Amino acid sequence: MNIVVNGLMTNYLKAGSGRKVVVCLHGWGVDSTNFARLIEKLQAKYTILALDLPGFGGSQEPPGAWGVENYASFVNAWLKKIGQKEIYALIGHSNGGAIAIALLGNGWLKSSKLVLLASGGIRDIYKMRRLFLKSGAKIAKLPIQLLPRRTRDKVRGRVYKTIGSDLMLLPELEPSYRKIISQDLQSIATKIRQPTLIIYGSGDRTTPVKYGQLFNDAIKGSRLEIIPQAGHFIHQEQAEKVAAMLEEFLGA
Repeated sequence: MNIVVNGLMTNYLKAGSGRKVVVCLHGWGVDSTNFARLIEKLQAKYTILALDLPGFGGSQEPPGAWGVENYASFVNAWLKKIGQKEIYALIGHSNGGAIAIALLGNGWLKSSKLVLLASGGIRDIYKMRRLFLKSGAKIAKLPIQLLPRRTRDKVRGRVYKTIGSDLMLLPELEPSYRKIISQDLQSIATKIRQPTLIIYGSGDRTTPVKYGQLFNDAIKGSRLEIIPQAGHFIHQEQAEKVAAMLEEFLGA
């Protein structure tokens, strides 16, 4: 489905017909379809909403350099535009997790529960330098936007395996990318009061387990689960395990 939000054409999907609404926020370099396997497993119990954040999938690019707070504000505007007032759970993967933290930690959105999947939001100087010097230069040269969507996804997958990162530095979004990875949301996370489930993969090199431990310390009463032999895309690599954890955490 398409809708204009704050002047930007925005693509989103809706699945299921459950009374409780779950909103999914994807990470950098992918789009709402990244949650396909989870949606397939959760839609029998819940109504799932997932949008393509500006600059990804079928949504228009942001008009300038956007930080986490800009994306959070946009998500809020989208929910208001489609008339969704009550949110049962917010699920954020990678950069989507950082956006979810900003939304709830700042009190911009109300949700009964929060799930962070391999969440970003920790400022890592070493990682910033490594990504800019190595992966940034390589990815910026890839003309992937000219390829068919299915081919683009395959190329992305190969790049991710090579650099161990889903923070794909698309040339047109580089200003936003640099702004986002320079932000640290740990202090904002301490303000979150919702029951929170934090899931990381033991082999994640993009958002390592230490990030999960830091957010676990920051969010009072949160629960940290580490899935063995899983990388950054835990909800795809270990869909059955993650879905089972979510169903237990979210309840009926």
